[in-house]
Parts: sequence; structure tokens; C-alpha cells
Amino acid sequence: MSENLNNPAESSINNDQNNLVTDNQLNSNENQILVLQNQINELNQKLNDTNDKLLRSLAEIDNVRRRSREDLEKASKYAISNFVSDLVLVTENFFMASENAPKDEINKYPAIQNYTKAIEMTEKELLKVLEKNKVLRIYPLNQDFDHNFHEAIAQIESDAKEGSVVQVIQAGYSIADRLIRPALVGVAKPKL
Repeated sequence: MSENLNNPAESSINNDQNNLVTDNQLNSNENQILVLQNQINELNQKLNDTNDKLLRSLAEIDNVRRRSREDLEKASKYAISNFVSDLVLVTENFFMASENAPKDEINKYPAIQNYTKAIEMTEKELLKVLEKNKVLRIYPLNQDFDHNFHEAIAQIESDAKEGSVVQVIQAGYSIADRLIRPALVGVAKPKL
């Protein structure tokens, strides 16, 4: 050490070398920090991408669950639609039999009266069963025409309010909120 003090040139070289080593170490550390910072940025980007994919996947799973639940509800709600479509024909035959029964003949013969009562009772029970299963008969006589449930097949001159149903040709049916078949109706129009 005493030699360095005696020789100022050597002391300056040693200081420069020490400074150079320190500068090289600083540059190396800065490079390492930049590399590490880039790695951190890449990992953060990957983490953000993975989180985004996870959130999208969770949202899709929720949507699938909701759609599946709605499909199951619709399936159970409307499962009997085809069966009911066939059954309403039978129901309407009961109504036709009741409406077209010869009233005078029924009153003359007690056996026919009992038979007619049995038909009427069966008709009422059938309607109860249909209503229990949310099947409704649409018979809109004297009601306003509703294109959602009625199908107008005739316009009839009448004193009734214009657009009201004055004749029901065929009753309609719905199950829950779905129309199975529309009521075929005649709608009032003003007399000329």
C-alpha cells in the first residue's frame, strides 16, 4: 500500500480498474434486472391471459347450466303437448255429443237421460284433468278477437261489437302459455 502512495500513476490505474469492475458489475446487474423485469412482465401477461380464459370458461359453464335448466323446464312443461293434441279431439267429440243430443228424446226416456248425464260427467272430469295439467280450452264466444289465440275464418254481419267473436266453429286449446291449436271463429262485422 505504501508503494501505491509513492506511485500516483499506479494508484490511478488501480482506481480505474476498481471503477471499471464496479461499472461492469452495475451494467451486469442492470441487465439482470431488465431480464428479470421482462420475465415478470411476460408472467404477468400469461397470468392475465389465464385469468381471462378462466373467467370466460366460468361464464360459459354458467350459461350452459342456465340453458340446460331452461330446456329441462320447457321439456317438463310441454312434454305432454303431443299427447294433448290428440286428446283434445276426443274432448271436442264429447262436447259435440252433448251439444247435438236430441233434447226432446232425452227427456222422454229415462235410460237416455242417464246415458246423457254420464257423458256430461265424463266431459267435466276430462276438463278437470286437462286443467290440472295446465291445458285450457279456449271458447271465446262474445269475447274480443285475439289473434294470439283465435283464427278468424269468417266475418259475420252482426249487431255485436265489431271484432268480437260471434261464432266458435272449433274450440282452441293451450298448454301453459303455448297454443296447441287456435280457436276457429267467426268475427262480427257491421251490418250494411
